[in-house]
Amino acid sequence: MPWQKEDAIKCALSWGQLENLPEKAEIISMEKRGSIFTRQFIIEFESSESEIKKWMQQSKGFQNNIPKIRKNTKVYEIHPKSLQSYGGRVEITGNKVLINMSWS
Repeated sequence: MPWQKEDAIKCALSWGQLENLPEKAEIISMEKRGSIFTRQFIIEFESSESEIKKWMQQSKGFQNNIPKIRKNTKVYEIHPKSLQSYGGRVEITGNKVLINMSWS
């Protein structure tokens, strides 16, 4: 359902203290996992590199966060202490972004 998609995106973004996706972002894939006791959202999108950079600058989850570099991918571990969620990671490769946030 479309409303569930929007709710899942909002939830994953809030768990990672991330701003709304770039306006022209194209969602490539989206997956929800978990049970009553756990929840995981995996969202992959594409946007221009300049829009991704702007999104990162506006997102609290990236502040003072140094990525690990794996091949051509920047991996940001995001675990907000102020939230009760587990957090997760964001992987950025060129103009593709993979958000993987969990709660348990």
